[in-house]
Amino acid sequence: MNSFTITNAVIVTPNGVIENASLQIEEGIISSIDRTSTSSAKNTIDAGGGIVMPGIIDIHTDALDAEIIPRPGADIPVRVAFRELERKMSGCGLTTVFHSLHLGYHAAETTSKSKYSRGEVFHSVYQSSIGKTLLNNKIHLRFEISGVEAYNECFELIDKGYISLLSVMDHTPGQGQYPKANFIAQTIKQGKTELQAKELFEQLTSRPIVGIEKLYALISHAKKAGIPVASHDDDTVEKVDHMYNMGVNICEFPVTFETAEHATNLGMHVVGGASNILRGGSLSGNLNMADAVKKKVVNSLCSDYYPPAILHSVFQLYHEGETSMPDAVNLATLNPAKAAGIAQYTGSIEVGKHADLLIVKLIDAIPMVTHTLVRGSVVSQASFKTTKEKYQTAF
Repeated sequence: MNSFTITNAVIVTPNGVIENASLQIEEGIISSIDRTSTSSAKNTIDAGGGIVMPGIIDIHTDALDAEIIPRPGADIPVRVAFRELERKMSGCGLTTVFHSLHLGYHAAETTSKSKYSRGEVFHSVYQSSIGKTLLNNKIHLRFEISGVEAYNECFELIDKGYISLLSVMDHTPGQGQYPKANFIAQTIKQGKTELQAKELFEQLTSRPIVGIEKLYALISHAKKAGIPVASHDDDTVEKVDHMYNMGVNICEFPVTFETAEHATNLGMHVVGGASNILRGGSLSGNLNMADAVKKKVVNSLCSDYYPPAILHSVFQLYHEGETSMPDAVNLATLNPAKAAGIAQYTGSIEVGKHADLLIVKLIDAIPMVTHTLVRGSVVSQASFKTTKEKYQTAF
């Protein structure tokens, strides 16, 4: 349908909620928002009293690597994995996805036992993303600074136009989300002796890393190409300052409240994991993202390792009563769009923006997507059958 209307909707805009409303779509663009629930238009989608909100924008998800290699050594053809993951993500309400692909991260490469080189993965994902797709697909390059041999490849990927977001990672134990004591304890839990754990710690902390000048050159190269840059697992105010002064504009997964607050005060986009909110806390005992959102030191959510978490976290935050529905929705839509530099055309329900939209209803008090639209096309649709009760409204 080139022109149609979504009727009988509760519409979430960036600053408010419009009940008993309708939304007009023309050629994939939002053309009007009307304060009436009905329409005389020939083509309509009846929202059935459900929430109509912007499609979710996930700027950090590791799901594609997990889809390509669901078990160590079990390589699925990249293009098959890409297509199947799109279908799953569309059902979760994602309309724009930054597939977070690691480079230079030896631990991940060793664990995966994949036959694919990282270059092959990047190339196949990019080729798939520019073909016929369900979603808006982009690549988020996660560069591990201990991967010194992969440094030049980052420049090549950027120059080829493959990359839409860059993050700088450092998983060296002794800092970030891996303090020494935690690393030793975790390694012992994995079957190592204390002596072996300490030897591994010394081995990992003595690896060469990309120096400051080279790191600055990479960040500057990305920014000249119009690519936003994120830091990762910042654990001190000093590290936030260091990354900010090198041109980084996104603070991703801050480890402490102080780092999140400092990044916010600097005007950085601060991104937390939605799975942290859904589960009730961090896997590694770091910053509780629900508390951080409520205290306004985290302004965007990403899925990290579990794509369905974003939608559920949005509604969880709202139903806890300390976050308005527009603010909760903005965490997953408009704010990530701003961080990624794409808010001029997506991320909110506003006239003139792409019709990247969701219809959401509560099923047994759980938010479920019944329709996902990308540029006005329905890419996912679900009908939840019931014999006892009608759908609950979302409020």
